[in-house]
Amino acid sequence: MASPHPLSAATMFSLKDWVAVVTGGGTGIGLMIAQTLAANGAKVYITGRRADVLERSARIHGTPEKLGPLGGSIVPIAMDVTSKDSIKSVVAEIGQKEQYVNLLVNNAGIYGSRPNARPENGPEAFGEAMFAEGDSNIWQKVFDTNCTSCYLTTAAFLPLLAKAASGPTGKVGSVIINSSVSASLRIIANSLTIKYAQVSKAAVSHLTRQLAYEFSHEKISIRVNGLGLGYFPSEMTTGTSNEQNESIDLAPRFAELMSGMDLQSVKRMGTPEEVATIVLTLAVNDYMWGTITIVDGGLSLRAAGDL
Repeated sequence: MASPHPLSAATMFSLKDWVAVVTGGGTGIGLMIAQTLAANGAKVYITGRRADVLERSARIHGTPEKLGPLGGSIVPIAMDVTSKDSIKSVVAEIGQKEQYVNLLVNNAGIYGSRPNARPENGPEAFGEAMFAEGDSNIWQKVFDTNCTSCYLTTAAFLPLLAKAASGPTGKVGSVIINSSVSASLRIIANSLTIKYAQVSKAAVSHLTRQLAYEFSHEKISIRVNGLGLGYFPSEMTTGTSNEQNESIDLAPRFAELMSGMDLQSVKRMGTPEEVATIVLTLAVNDYMWGTITIVDGGLSLRAAGDL
């Protein structure tokens, strides 16, 4: 039987013998990414705070029947990305089982809430509502989860990522940081917030570039790239998950959201396949260093921003 062509998808995107870690991997985009990696041969550790959600996702989506003949596995492991102790504990646990980690996907994130007033309510009402957000320390919570956790988690996994190059694949370790297209946009959807969309995610995008620069040093040599995703079905964008821990694109609701931002040209949310193709590319393409790839259905072509 002839060997697969070296430029065939099966050859180029094979993740056989890979070990990957996906934070926030139990639902939404994180679960899409975990399934993508596992379906192509990787052993994927999915992390999150909700152990029951992780275990359900692994049980439903990590079976040999679901992943196919070239599939790897999905392993649940609880981790709070805002806790240094939790991160260190999980790194130690994975380090006892694995000699290396090929890929770390920093995906976990939250969005907080909007102020109770809006600009059209005038300076006094809007200023008071903005100031009141500090009462719950929500700014710090959003930054700890969306940005600081990426820094700390990547730092903790750095030794295992550095060992990837001496593993069976011979490829250097890689980090993918899931930011958001909103990092470069000035428009704010009703479901998003200034601290999420315009500030914490902008910080994540800049952190991606900075880590890419730092880790390009010859004594580390780990690739770092980012994702600037638009709207994909997740608990953040649809508000819920089904019994399979997957979220469904509700077309009427999405159309209403786009209409509210005068972005009717974006007709639908993205699909798992559209996440999969870019994740696989970032994972295996050793010539990509320090990029932030926008996948948003054309949203950023119409929205005000600075890309």
